[in-house]
Amino acid sequence: MGQSFLTSVGTTLHASLFAFAVVWQERPELVLTNGPGTCIPICAAFWLLRAWGMCPNGPLIYVESIARVTRLSLSAKILYHSRIADELFVQWEGLQRRYPRSTFSGRLM
Repeated sequence: MGQSFLTSVGTTLHASLFAFAVVWQERPELVLTNGPGTCIPICAAFWLLRAWGMCPNGPLIYVESIARVTRLSLSAKILYHSRIADELFVQWEGLQRRYPRSTFSGRLM
């Protein structure tokens, strides 16, 4: 927040390299996130390594915040439209109707 576009590109590239190294080392069987934009490099690294057969073939699941009633967050939009997430859970029926490939979960605690 408040970071210029120019510096955010460098920061994102740095985070992506770090994320790739962590996912490579840990080789998770599942990625479950509700994170802000910082989750995107982890998700992308997992998706790539899984596609290349270098990670277990487990799911990548994103849970949208209950505070998101009418629109997805930027992270959720990226994962939804790129189809990187295997499952994208929303906690409001209206949001699920707007994004039909999402799954309505109801309130998660």
